[in-house]
Amino acid sequence: ALAKVTPRSLVGLRSLYLPYCVRRPRQQEPEPRTKQHAIQMPPSLLCQPPQHRPAVLRSTLLRLALRCGRVPANNLGKGMLVPGSEVSRQADRIFRVLSVGHVKPGKGGAFVQAKLKCVLDGTIVPHKFRSAETVETVDLDPAEDYSLLYTDGGLVHLMHGETFEQIEVPREAFGELAVWLRDGMSVRVASRQGVPLLFTLPPRAAYEVVETRLGSREGKTDASKPAVLSNGEALRVPHFVTVGDRILVNTEDGTYYGKAGPDEG
Repeated sequence: ALAKVTPRSLVGLRSLYLPYCVRRPRQQEPEPRTKQHAIQMPPSLLCQPPQHRPAVLRSTLLRLALRCGRVPANNLGKGMLVPGSEVSRQADRIFRVLSVGHVKPGKGGAFVQAKLKCVLDGTIVPHKFRSAETVETVDLDPAEDYSLLYTDGGLVHLMHGETFEQIEVPREAFGELAVWLRDGMSVRVASRQGVPLLFTLPPRAAYEVVETRLGSREGKTDASKPAVLSNGEALRVPHFVTVGDRILVNTEDGTYYGKAGPDEG
């Protein structure tokens, strides 16, 4: 038998486990969700050894939150989200559809060739879906604006821009974007049944150059040089950039965008 646990009651698990996301309860909690919105959580979770409970709980919460509708493979489109269970055995991963192509070979059935990107670590995965099959997709709630307060160990503390509610999210949940996190940064958070699943940073952010060589191009054809930023990340910058300059970096791919103005963060 499965024990029904509503998203509201998940907050109570904080005293026993380290959840994927800990929400601080408000003064007036909303009414519990109706029966059709209840989440099914296996009671066997409580039988796990204490040292394994945090990882097991996080994985369980993600699998429960990712149970959404199914669409025909031919209806897959760019930007849609697919749970890892449709692609690999990593059920706690989410993949964003980068591109799709409909292929009808001379022999065999038609299929959909999709290029997927893991939102956690940025891994690009090609995958084929049979045209006749249906694919489970992740339908997230509308994204909300949060402000990054500070990072404490492996936890990132965020505050809602309107309600001032604070949540704690494991740093690893940001995947490849974690290196660009900075205090005061705006973060867009998309959730599913109260579980934050997708994080979006500003397209560009400013960092200080702490290490680079002198910008001389005499006898060289290379238009850029290596540099190290205040967050420890290395990238290539134009030769006119010097130590102490603040530059804008594309958070999507970690490339140089331009010099930062006094009011650009």
